[in-house]
Amino acid sequence: MSGNSCSDKETKTCCCHGGSASEGQDRRSFCLSVLGAGMGAAALAVPTYAGARMALFPLQQEGLSGKEYQLTTYDALDETPRQFVVLDNVCDAWTTSPNQTIGVVYLCKKTNEDGSPGVAAFQTVCPHAGCRVKVGPTKNPTTGKTEVLFYCPCHGDTFYLNGERVQPENSKSARSLDALEARVDESGKVFVKYQNFQLGTAEKKPV
Repeated sequence: MSGNSCSDKETKTCCCHGGSASEGQDRRSFCLSVLGAGMGAAALAVPTYAGARMALFPLQQEGLSGKEYQLTTYDALDETPRQFVVLDNVCDAWTTSPNQTIGVVYLCKKTNEDGSPGVAAFQTVCPHAGCRVKVGPTKNPTTGKTEVLFYCPCHGDTFYLNGERVQPENSKSARSLDALEARVDESGKVFVKYQNFQLGTAEKKPV
């Protein structure tokens, strides 16, 4: 009796133990799978969230709404436009990067309407499609003569040094070069209000 009882008990214990191990392994495998999937989803969620946030809250660049920058001195300029880099702090939702290039402008001397000395300032991008405008000797399509002009290397538009289109009727750009506000203070420092504008429109719209 006792032998049978002991034998039954051992059998039941062995069967019970075996079933528990199998179920435990299944549970562990399931939990590891769920954990792995969760970690993978979390890993994907971080860049996805960051990307979505950057799409909703793009780089916030100080100065793109007309902040004034001191770029050079009046004595350093002449009548031929030269490029000057505009630097400022660039911020996004997470970090701030100091002294980053936010734009480039052309500056040259000019004579104001009242005869006083002044400074002409222009965006360096073509209003047509945003290509970087160059300045130098190029053929004037109206006269056929070589002159110092602004010209777009991408689509061939030409502009006088006052920013006006040489041939408005044939220009791919719907407007002249985008002029910027500039001033010279009493000490001779040149300040420019930097601004970006919408491309491809006849109207000069700040962005």
